[in-house]
Amino acid sequence: MRLRLIASFAVSIGLMSPVAYGAQEVQLAYNDSSPSSAFAFTESTDNLWDRLRDGLKLAEFESPLTQVHVDWYAKRPDYVARMLDRSRRYLYHIVEAVEERGMPMEIALLPMIESAFNPQAYSRSHAAGIWQFIPSTGQNFGLKQNPWYDGRRDVAAATRAALDYLQKLYRDFGSWELALAAYNCGEGCVSRAIQKNAAQGKPTDYQSLALPPETRHYVPKLMAMRQLVLHPESFGVELNQIPNEPYFTQVSINTGAMDVRSAARLAGLSVDEFLALNPAFPRKLIKAGSSVSVLVPVDHAEAFQSNLDKGEWDRWEPVSARKGMTVAEIAEQFGTTPERIAEHNQLHLRNGRLIKDQVILAPLGNAESSDLAAATWQEAEAESRQPSGTPAEYYVVRRGGTVEQLARKLGIKASDIRLWNKLKSSRLHAGQRLVVKPATSEAASARLASGADKTAKAATRYTVRRGDTLYSIANRFNVSVSQLKSWNKLQSNHVQAGRQLTIKRS
Repeated sequence: MRLRLIASFAVSIGLMSPVAYGAQEVQLAYNDSSPSSAFAFTESTDNLWDRLRDGLKLAEFESPLTQVHVDWYAKRPDYVARMLDRSRRYLYHIVEAVEERGMPMEIALLPMIESAFNPQAYSRSHAAGIWQFIPSTGQNFGLKQNPWYDGRRDVAAATRAALDYLQKLYRDFGSWELALAAYNCGEGCVSRAIQKNAAQGKPTDYQSLALPPETRHYVPKLMAMRQLVLHPESFGVELNQIPNEPYFTQVSINTGAMDVRSAARLAGLSVDEFLALNPAFPRKLIKAGSSVSVLVPVDHAEAFQSNLDKGEWDRWEPVSARKGMTVAEIAEQFGTTPERIAEHNQLHLRNGRLIKDQVILAPLGNAESSDLAAATWQEAEAESRQPSGTPAEYYVVRRGGTVEQLARKLGIKASDIRLWNKLKSSRLHAGQRLVVKPATSEAASARLASGADKTAKAATRYTVRRGDTLYSIANRFNVSVSQLKSWNKLQSNHVQAGRQLTIKRS
């Protein structure tokens, strides 16, 4: 009632229109139960966390599962600190978009539980990016996906799509808790649970539904993140101030194909920093032929645009490479390295040589004596869709059984099955599709990176791929994890996709 009187007073003195008052009354009523709620007339703040707190709208969620997740995060302050540090790049953009749509600011915290704000996050269900879109849902909400670009990883595009999807779910289910549940397990999952309860005369709110375990924990986990923002001291971390201003801006590139190393150099950034803002290019190449927007820090945008206008970088274009050529031979013709050729191409190799004529991408600006014929981007795209090497072999699990039993049956190591399928448990379920022999393209790429080619040197560089672990990389190169950590001065067993590792060979 007190808030309504304040709003009425605002109307009477001309600070708010009657129409706005009506909308504000609804919003204030919705905010009543939130300890962080405040009347709309708040002072501007220089700290983004204050702005985010002011926008928290969801009612307190009384569930013992919330405390379970609060305790989990509180025991891992280093993990939480890394997540908060990554969020600094993206949070202003997300807060702006959420606020513009009048959505609860808790939505801005969703990437914390989806991906821990890791732009390279990729799940076993093939969900990608900080918002964890699976391919089909991404396409449904306008996120293009092709060999050169994955919109699910595009921070700006995926944020728009995620908010579109969540608003659609809210309209469908009439509750943010149910909308969040559907974001996690799908509309059909939530609809069936509602129908089942309704048929039995039971309540149909989020906590009353029989949902999958992950979905039952989903909203409580978000509430734990809400607690983190409100009471960071109880998690053993500090919310270091994030300026209430844009971290990045969009710059349009409409020119010849550019690799991300060149783009990073033109922007005055490290490759890692550029990829953190622009993880949407799976081939580490910004394709020519259409206008593409990339993200750069605001204070780097002017220099980046100026360097773009000068046009001084390696332009990668399609060429026809011949069967039998080694990657080292191709790289030499174009004044680059085998690793850079491998980074931008899906090579069909056997014993370090191309097994057929193949269209590849190469930096034509560096060519000195290349006799390889030019090709088209259409040919390059068609080539990139073809499988490389021997395809993976799969096994569909029958009723019962464990990883160990399957390993004995197939004559392979149980540890390999777990590694190839990222399994956390030995238990299997009927219908589960497991990789039992990985594709040889992976091995061919490893041979190239490890220098199995005759041109190999004593040490080489390996670019970490999605799903790699130090254990799997060590296995691949027949070295130890401790050696990898020593050569690369790694302090932990975590290694991020896109990082280059030194592999020393005897």
